[in-house]
Amino acid sequence: MTLTVNFAGNELTKHMRIIDVKRNLGAGIDIVSQKRAGNGEDFISSRKDSSKIVVDFRTFDDITAARRLLAALTSSETLAELSFSDEPNVRYRAIRDGEITLTENKSKLFSDGTITFKIPSGAAESVTSNVLNATNSGGENGTITPNKTNGSIEIKVNNKGTLPTFPKIKLTNVSENGYFGIVGVKGLIGLGNINEADGVTNPMSEQLYDSASDTSFSDFKDVATGTPNPQNKWLATNGKLEFQTDGLRLKDKGTVGSNQGVAGGMKVMTLPADSNGHVGAVNFYSYFNIFAWAGAFGQTGLLQVLFTDANNKLVAGYGVSKGDMVGNKASMKCWVGG
Repeated sequence: MTLTVNFAGNELTKHMRIIDVKRNLGAGIDIVSQKRAGNGEDFISSRKDSSKIVVDFRTFDDITAARRLLAALTSSETLAELSFSDEPNVRYRAIRDGEITLTENKSKLFSDGTITFKIPSGAAESVTSNVLNATNSGGENGTITPNKTNGSIEIKVNNKGTLPTFPKIKLTNVSENGYFGIVGVKGLIGLGNINEADGVTNPMSEQLYDSASDTSFSDFKDVATGTPNPQNKWLATNGKLEFQTDGLRLKDKGTVGSNQGVAGGMKVMTLPADSNGHVGAVNFYSYFNIFAWAGAFGQTGLLQVLFTDANNKLVAGYGVSKGDMVGNKASMKCWVGG
């Protein structure tokens, strides 16, 4: 395998053949200590020093051309990216240290030389990054644990590198929120105003139920025996409504009680809470496809969609009513509070 070296966006090995690369095992460590009155020393502190990478090479060009070309390609006055093909996931932030040494071959067809790169941080940097999210939580990258009591989220990140590092955190609101607070082992950061600076809650439209995901209307359940019709107690509710082909139809009209005059059935569904956990929107709209067809003049019927409160008291509703027992007249009706 041919080793390639890139520095500051230039592939140096297009102009030289690598003889040896000395990368050592990490940076050196400087130790500060103080001599004791007796034997030995007391340790005070330590720090990692910068490191160097030494590249020994042989040029393809004559010494004059090699000197000018390699000097130009490595003359960055600021830290630049240094990489080696045998470490595809590692980069060094480096700068050339000193001159490039060249030893001229007697034939002048090539020269041997050495380039020394200094890495001030003393460490390599990983090119790739690991992502921790809800999908892989609990795996080798760490865990994300929501606290349902106070709404906070605890995140534990497994740093698989050899040095401390800083995570990049992406925050996404699932509802209107004016504040983020991030607390770490060594500090914290707050973004926004915890008291919601603008003082305004923006309403958002949400869909609470759609039969497209409930094509058989299985979310609608039979009412308990004896449950009155919330719009009119004169309407019996002990019949049976069942899904047939494309919607709910009357399968069994049931019977009427002593104080009732029209038999029929009724199903009920409890609307789910919105994204804030609130049940019962102040403003809402409802679309139902109601198909009414009298088989002959004089037939009667009633189809209703009603919305009630937690105590089964009517809030509002609408429907198609046909009370004409002679002709074929029907009407669309709305009920509010009865």
